[in-house]
Amino acid sequence: MNSEQESKAPIYLGEFRDERLEQEFYQAEIVAHFNWIRLGILAAALFFLVLLLPVYDRIVDHHDFRIAASMIVVVTVALFFLFFKVSFATVGTLLSYWFTGYEIAVGLALLYLLTNLMPVAPLVQVLSLIVMILVVFLINSRWLLAVFTTLLLGVSYFVMVVVENGLSADAWVAGLGVLLIIVISSLASYRSNTYKRFHYLNLLELIRLAEFDALTGIYNKAKFNKDYDGLTERARRQQGHLSVVMFDIDNFKEINTQHGHLVGDAILLELANFIQLHIRSSDIFVRWGGDKFILTFPDIPLPLAAEIAEKLRVLIGDHDFAQVGHLSCSFGVAAFEEGDQLDSLVRRADQRLDTAKTQGKNRVVQG
Repeated sequence: MNSEQESKAPIYLGEFRDERLEQEFYQAEIVAHFNWIRLGILAAALFFLVLLLPVYDRIVDHHDFRIAASMIVVVTVALFFLFFKVSFATVGTLLSYWFTGYEIAVGLALLYLLTNLMPVAPLVQVLSLIVMILVVFLINSRWLLAVFTTLLLGVSYFVMVVVENGLSADAWVAGLGVLLIIVISSLASYRSNTYKRFHYLNLLELIRLAEFDALTGIYNKAKFNKDYDGLTERARRQQGHLSVVMFDIDNFKEINTQHGHLVGDAILLELANFIQLHIRSSDIFVRWGGDKFILTFPDIPLPLAAEIAEKLRVLIGDHDFAQVGHLSCSFGVAAFEEGDQLDSLVRRADQRLDTAKTQGKNRVVQG
């Protein structure tokens, strides 16, 4: 891959170049592994709490014991705080910095405890550090932050050992061994992070193909079918309104015949973009098929929906479409009634649309 291709790649250094997309991915990862993350934090807090027992048993010096006990209590309380923060706070990329800060603080505390306050065998120290390195790369964090954290822990351990025992061959061997583990873990984590993000892109593309119309980019019929029950349930629960407007382009077959299907597709796209400029973000705009569209207005009664349809009809008639100039649309408006299924509601809107056609087109019919 040359430098130009790399600059266009959506993923760089294990992260999406698009910060918004990275945040969406990170939030999806946290939600997917939410229970495991909480369990891991709780396990770490309990582990530090249990450490009080060997600390009490092995540290004879009262000053060192107070330092070790205070350190363990502070880390345990901080971990419980993180547990509740993850449980109740809004997930965002800022959480990755919280994780990184905690990883560094917990790691340094444990290393200081094992190398200075309660020294254990060098092999146990190195194995403990390796476990910490692996845990850091397993936690849902950004790859660069994970590399930074593990390098900081590795360098800190090397400094602690040198300060405590002097610069020896064993210290160099341990340091190089830890560095090798960090390099291998970093490469494996990089590939895993890159793969997960490409998988996420593929998933988004599958969702787009399943829920959005390929030509116009608005929702398709399948998406509307999927969301219909939620819309009607909301209308029932809140005793609100739900109106549906079905419309199509008058004489669209003649346009296709005269100008060709490519021009017809361009008109559909231009019309869809034009409609989106004049509706609310909460309104649901669907391509039903061919040149037929559906607008769904939550919380809007039938008369107001008919007024909106009339405004759109006038706006469309005044708009100058590329290659064909002015055109018109006919509208059928229906409102949700208790007991309505999707088919019955759409059928009523379609019947009103047919009435608009038989009455001369370019008009709105409600009922």
